[in-house]
Amino acid sequence: MVSRFVVHYAEIGTKGANRPVFEEFLERNIRTSLAGLSGLKVRRDHQRVFVLVDDDSATDAKRRLAKVFGVAWYAQVESSSTSHEAILETAVKVLGERARGTSFRVSARRADKTSELSSQALARKLGEGIMERLGLKVDLTHPDSTLYVDVVWGEVLLYCERLKGLGGLPVGVSGRVLHLLSGGIDSPVAGWLMMKRGCRPTYLHFYLAPTAESVLESKIVEIVRELGKYSGGADLILIPFAPYQLATMSLPTDFEPIAFRRFVRLVAERVAPDFACSAISTGDNLAQVASQTLQNLVCIDSGATCPTLRPLITYDKEEIVDLAKQVGTYELSIREYKDCCSIVSRHPRTRMKVAEVDEAASYFRFDALASECIGKGSIITVTPSGAHVRPFPEAMGARAEKVTS
Repeated sequence: MVSRFVVHYAEIGTKGANRPVFEEFLERNIRTSLAGLSGLKVRRDHQRVFVLVDDDSATDAKRRLAKVFGVAWYAQVESSSTSHEAILETAVKVLGERARGTSFRVSARRADKTSELSSQALARKLGEGIMERLGLKVDLTHPDSTLYVDVVWGEVLLYCERLKGLGGLPVGVSGRVLHLLSGGIDSPVAGWLMMKRGCRPTYLHFYLAPTAESVLESKIVEIVRELGKYSGGADLILIPFAPYQLATMSLPTDFEPIAFRRFVRLVAERVAPDFACSAISTGDNLAQVASQTLQNLVCIDSGATCPTLRPLITYDKEEIVDLAKQVGTYELSIREYKDCCSIVSRHPRTRMKVAEVDEAASYFRFDALASECIGKGSIITVTPSGAHVRPFPEAMGARAEKVTS
């Protein structure tokens, strides 16, 4: 037997002449998210996406659809022809299997306006038949169950449960961003929010471990894998911290956090074009910590060649924690992990000056240092079943060959 789902969007419907592009991304992302389910078929029709899977895959399909951005709501539906007798038979079946309690109401609407009955007339007539067949009573205000009846083109869809989706825009429709990922709570949530606005993130992480391979067993890969459930996988760029640490040992401790973050931004700007990323995104939150005061953010961004996006800029910590739990990254983020932030001074000046950071960048030759770190970098391609490490230069060479072939 086959289970059928109807998927609705909301914000995509406001895109006017560009809407087909957004719909195509949504259909593709649904197909990617549900890949591997038995009997999978996905198609678009009249501003809806229909999904078919074998019955034994229905529960998994529901779970995966809940992680697809761009979906406003979705429902597992039964279908009937447009004759009243067929609709009533299907309504009795659906309510008989799924009704809770003793009261119900019918919510009918017609996308196909050629139907001979109005929405209200259809609901009233169906309600009468259901009362007679099932013995349930009508309650239009506080029903135990609601039967939804959607008259579409050539068929009628019936269901009792609407499942809320993530909303937002389909991942990829807004382009790509290079997302700076630490081992904390905030940056994974920020990456998730960028996906909600249609961006596809490539992650960049500075590591303290002896080798890039050591990171494979860390929570960083697990966080990327969890986020990949919303985007269909992701690349994780690993940059060693050691060359920077050795080169800047004489840097005053109150300069360290802002100077390092300027360096991270410089590395990100160098790497971003290789992954077709038009912007950098971070987990910064205004004034949450001393390094994130407005004056210090200005110092970090000074001289930037591409925009830095900060989706968490106005959130408080409690809101971020709540989102992290919703996303599924909170428990991973609070695991012990030694990252760069743990050894860089946590007591920076709250009002650094751009000229001071510029001077440090010049003195320690950040441009050359960035090239050295990138040359020693690696890329991990993270999939649901594993992760594969390649040196950055080798991976970029393979990428260039793929583009030109």
